[in-house]
Amino acid sequence: MTRKLYFEDAFQTAFDTKAVKIETREGTPWLALEGTLFYPEGGGQPYDTGTLRYAGQEAAVVDVQVDEAGVIWHKIALAEGASLPETGEVVAGEIDWPRRFDHMQQHTGEHIIANCVYRLTGGFTHGLHIGQEVCTIDISLPDKQTRLDEKTLGEIETLANQKIAEDGIIRCYFPKKDALPDLPLRKDPTVEDNIRVCDIGGFEMVACGGTHLSRASQVGLVKILYAQPARGKLRLFFLCGLRAARHYALCYTAASQAASQLSVKEEELPQRLAEVLKQAADTRRELGALLRKESLAKVPALLADALVLSDGRRVVMAELEEKDQPAMEAVAKELIAEKRVIALLCVPAQGRYNLLFARSDDLDINLNDFIKSTGAKGGGRPEFVRGAADDSLPWEAAKVMAPHF
Repeated sequence: MTRKLYFEDAFQTAFDTKAVKIETREGTPWLALEGTLFYPEGGGQPYDTGTLRYAGQEAAVVDVQVDEAGVIWHKIALAEGASLPETGEVVAGEIDWPRRFDHMQQHTGEHIIANCVYRLTGGFTHGLHIGQEVCTIDISLPDKQTRLDEKTLGEIETLANQKIAEDGIIRCYFPKKDALPDLPLRKDPTVEDNIRVCDIGGFEMVACGGTHLSRASQVGLVKILYAQPARGKLRLFFLCGLRAARHYALCYTAASQAASQLSVKEEELPQRLAEVLKQAADTRRELGALLRKESLAKVPALLADALVLSDGRRVVMAELEEKDQPAMEAVAKELIAEKRVIALLCVPAQGRYNLLFARSDDLDINLNDFIKSTGAKGGGRPEFVRGAADDSLPWEAAKVMAPHF
């Protein structure tokens, strides 16, 4: 079993030890050390990375895992021409401290959030996942609920930040087995032996084998982003520490810039934005009505220019403008309101040819078959079909075949 130096001092960044065993897995070397500060992946917390130095050489630690026997293995990336340390050789290790400290902030912050969730909702927290950008926990809520309203999420966040500000001392230790039943653990341990307890200011107490901060205030800040149902549970997305601070700075900068552009204070931004969006929607509706009116005004001219077949049927073939597309169906209906009319309409827009073919009710022509014969993709009812093409060939084919209806 490897000596877990990170249990003895989670803030220590460098250490000296000895190489005890080397394995090769899929062509990659893995090294076991007598003792290590490198935390192995587990409990939702990612592994540490860093460097190992020995005999004038340096190797990168790119992954850390622990086996069932408690041996911690370090995946090594060697520089070209470098060699591995010999068994028993002294090795100097150094962890990537910014990465470790970030994980400690996320992990400790999660403990505080989970306890607040339990106190305010009775929810039981399952797996933690510390992602590269966002962290999540899954929560089983009473009565199989899978949602929490914004008010409750806000209360959880407020309580968590209050506990951080109270700056409780964080103590991680291995209590005697007979003392465990008397401890106010938030949930039962998942192991039976060597149970390590994390106590955060007497507020939060749970069994945990991760790395933690020494005081609650070192978490700095927690921010709940949102929550959503996930596999019968509630999944909570959050940030802690410097991640939360960066998120706040990003959001504040964006809000300040938007507020400046709208000539309001940041706190007035939601109301002003709602007003602007309403004004834009009203303007779009007014513009749409004007464009529709303009499109429909073309109907008399389209009928006047229609191709008149030998039996008196009229075929309207028209390539309309892109601005006519929203009113395309309305134009077609106006045309076929006349007797014995076939309307073949096309609107080229954004590199596609949008087709709409329709006929009067007093005609017996299957336009569904007709549009397919042009090579266009689409279909519909015998009297009214839509289609589209990536080029003009189907539209040109429709115009060529139209006189032969």
